[in-house]
Amino acid sequence: MFMSMGYSIALLPKTVDFYRTDPDSDEYDSEVELEIATAYVQLCIEYVQKYYMKRPMCTSILSGRSYVIEVLEGNPQVCYDIFRMDKTIFRHLCNELKRLHLLEEDTGIVSVEEAVGTVLFIVGHNADYRLTANRFQHSLETIQRRFWRALRAIHALGCLIIRPDADAAELPHSLRGNGKYYPWFEFMLPMVVQPAESPTIGIYCRLWKKGIVCL
Repeated sequence: MFMSMGYSIALLPKTVDFYRTDPDSDEYDSEVELEIATAYVQLCIEYVQKYYMKRPMCTSILSGRSYVIEVLEGNPQVCYDIFRMDKTIFRHLCNELKRLHLLEEDTGIVSVEEAVGTVLFIVGHNADYRLTANRFQHSLETIQRRFWRALRAIHALGCLIIRPDADAAELPHSLRGNGKYYPWFEFMLPMVVQPAESPTIGIYCRLWKKGIVCL
């Protein structure tokens, strides 16, 4: 049993000599027997504590699903502070991901709302996986898996929404007079309409025009 745990006979006291069997030897006395018994008892205690007395980590009465529901049904400012998004926009984002089949339920364990909330919580607060796992009461593996699935789904949705008009030859007047955004379009639009000679820029512009690459 102890060998399978990774324990070895080397853990026993160094003073024990198993090759001495002489009853009259000074080493063969009750103190040595006590050391051997103490070592084995210690191994038994460690084994029981490690494999039979496990203390669960996710013990909160408020599960991740219940937490998201509580936030969405509570004060709008709380939702904005936690997820950095209004409740209406949050629900619309989740509904669009479901409608387009970009994100599905994880066999009833993690809902779409909880997966999206996980992404927004990590990105909005720069939180690590352990803090998020404790907040949503899931294992690190579950949090990591659902985070990347939801993040890829949101990116795919962004590529479907943020794409230029295929027939657009010029910018609207509202953007032309916008000093904040016009410099970006001034740089990109000519390359989309007439791709540059550089192969790399040309490939990027064609992908952007098809909506595969988002700005």
